Amino acid sequence: MFDFEDDASRREKCYTTVAQLPSFIDPKQPPAKRSPFTAIWGHPFVHTVEAILPEAGYKTIENALETKLPKLRYARVFMSLSSLLEGDFFNTYVKSGNILMISEGRSGSDNVFTLKDGILKLELGKEIFERTGLTGKPIRSGGRKHAKERYVVEINLRLPSMLHGKKGFERIAWAFKNVLNHTVAWLFYDLATEASGISNDDPSLKGNHPHIVDCEPVRTHYRDVLVPPLKGMNVTETAPEEELKDHCDEISEWLAMVTLGSPRVSANDDIDPYLCRYSVPDAVDAKPSDIVSLKWHGLLPATWIMQLFLTLLREISPEESAWVALSASALGREAVEGRDGYTIMTLPSEGGNDELLEKSNVVAKSGRSFVCWEYVGASVV
Repeated sequence: MFDFEDDASRREKCYTTVAQLPSFIDPKQPPAKRSPFTAIWGHPFVHTVEAILPEAGYKTIENALETKLPKLRYARVFMSLSSLLEGDFFNTYVKSGNILMISEGRSGSDNVFTLKDGILKLELGKEIFERTGLTGKPIRSGGRKHAKERYVVEINLRLPSMLHGKKGFERIAWAFKNVLNHTVAWLFYDLATEASGISNDDPSLKGNHPHIVDCEPVRTHYRDVLVPPLKGMNVTETAPEEELKDHCDEISEWLAMVTLGSPRVSANDDIDPYLCRYSVPDAVDAKPSDIVSLKWHGLLPATWIMQLFLTLLREISPEESAWVALSASALGREAVEGRDGYTIMTLPSEGGNDELLEKSNVVAKSGRSFVCWEYVGASVV
């Protein structure tokens, strides 16, 4: 209706993948180099995860989510960077453990720190970076006007040379004690299997005033939601690419409307079309259904999200009416072209009639079809 020019929105991207899941997935070693699993592994820090599925499907998996999915716990601690290099914390978590940590602050404007796989990543302003004397590289500004130059420093703390007394390590310790010496708030998650996120009686955290958070899902029911005929989204060699793209965009928009709880997707909606032009895709064939939303909010690691995704796949039978959408929103994304998150939607089975496009370079298998949307932002303003 209106032609608004927005240069930033034109630089935002959404990468869409339509394919089929493997017929067999090992829950102990899920794929790491194929979609949609790459989308999950590619977002180590996530703050919100939402699963949307029909109420009938939720009833079949409710018990499995309670018994088979590990409980999610993380901690909020107050630490300085120098505290990461000291005593039991350094030896237990950084050197031999496997933890996720992300500090307070906003990428692109504040000093932000993350710790993953033993690699400490520092995003610093130019003045602070020069004072530390550490080696780093500049961050692209994305062409933003009046944006101050920023740098990123990556330190692998698991290297054999990262020990007290070593020259390189002592230089890092000096920078943390004399320049980056402020205490900041961190979100902390222990990826060790036996820890379930964090332990109540962990002596290594007691001196850092940990606030332990149990992350429980918020359940929301949506009644009489018009669900488009998702099973018609089959991909064949003769399917026009533009038609497939439009259909994927429509389904993505419909999922967003459901997430917002919009009355526009309700079967009982009687809004005047003059006030709202939106309509459910294939509204003539859409059928009302009760939908359940499960939403987790906190520090959500990729390993836990992968277990959630595999649990949903394992417990929901690929019948004609079964579908599920899993969405994740990234935490602490990059200042330029940061990964905002993703949505993975498994589609109802059509009895093996799906065949993938040859140009997609994906071998057709007997697994159910899926659509994966990965969102990449232009820049943090």
